[in-house]
Amino acid sequence: MGETVHSDVVCPFCGLGCDDITLKVDGAKVTAAEGVCGRAAALFSRSGAPAPSPRVGGKDVSFDEAVAEAAKRLSAAGSIAYAGLATDVDGVRAVLKLAGKTGGSVDHYASEGMFRNLASSQRKGWVATTFAEVRNRADLVVVIGPDPIKAYHRLYDRVTPAKGRFLTAPRRVVFLGGEPTAESRSQLEGSTVDVIAVADGGLVDALSQLATLVADGAPPKAAPELVELAAALKAAAYGVLVWSAASLDDEGDLVIERAVSVIDTLNVTTRAAGLPLSGKDNLTGAYHATLWNHGFPLRVGFRDGVSDHDQKAYATENAVKTADLVVWTSAFRPERPPASDAAVIAIAHPDTRFEREPDVFIPVGQPGLDHQGLAFRADSVVGLPLRRYRDAGLKSVAEIVTLISEARA
Repeated sequence: MGETVHSDVVCPFCGLGCDDITLKVDGAKVTAAEGVCGRAAALFSRSGAPAPSPRVGGKDVSFDEAVAEAAKRLSAAGSIAYAGLATDVDGVRAVLKLAGKTGGSVDHYASEGMFRNLASSQRKGWVATTFAEVRNRADLVVVIGPDPIKAYHRLYDRVTPAKGRFLTAPRRVVFLGGEPTAESRSQLEGSTVDVIAVADGGLVDALSQLATLVADGAPPKAAPELVELAAALKAAAYGVLVWSAASLDDEGDLVIERAVSVIDTLNVTTRAAGLPLSGKDNLTGAYHATLWNHGFPLRVGFRDGVSDHDQKAYATENAVKTADLVVWTSAFRPERPPASDAAVIAIAHPDTRFEREPDVFIPVGQPGLDHQGLAFRADSVVGLPLRRYRDAGLKSVAEIVTLISEARA
């Protein structure tokens, strides 16, 4: 058949949604062309070896036997935790539909950071922006806390290049409480880059001082760097505060709340917004799909056909403690299910190496490689169409979950 080159491929692994990936596909073998970030290259890569067989109790079985066993265990379970949820929108909808029939909780494995953001937006509201707005218009960008590039490898290249469509001078990027990596500085070449050091555990206080300063207050012992930054934010045409909630420490909720206060005050006299980063493995799509279908965000529970929402009880780490069955879905990467004494049905990436062999394992295809799908970018405004580029005989989460649901009937 020979090698086929596909350009403008969408990368679904982090919330940036880069759409300029080039893949080389030869049968089932896949390699990413040069220029792709290391994470995407590794996660897209496939050796071409046949996918593993489904397993029940560690023994190879047919696909139909694995589906039948999964249906049997679902019917017998008393408390089910649907976890992982790393799949495309159709996969999420299929899991929600099955959970509605069987009862149980539903959560995405990467939702903790998202709920830190939601906690602030629910209490106070906020002004958030999009990647395109930041790229084109933000003349001053403040990165709060640890450098997000560790999770968003092409962040500055994609979102904050030196020149923007409506910028008349080089962009200024200030790192508040975090140190930019060498890669970050390389991507920010041409921009003005400054670092404001913050003592360990001092980020909340620094942002509190900044909030007071932009409101024309005079906090005691305000650092000169913060005084200058407050003046720069008030003078900026479009200031943006960026943070990755998942990378913040235990005071992350307060950090975000203080950042939102800075933005609120600035919007009285100028234009400012926040760019909260999240969205790993279609977290944003899972959040939206749950809202569309049930009126709640993630961490939704089902009982007797009725759904409700509880951020604590239905969080994966708590739900698995009381579950006797965990249904784990992870189609984008070989992420392991959480440690638990419960039985496990794993609808998971073929390369997953389990700490404990699941009771049922069904290898699944990746959205955007093995089948079509839809995922959402971290800024929520763009649904990214995922294409199919090879045939390795792997079904989607939506197909597998639907077949399990039908086998229960």
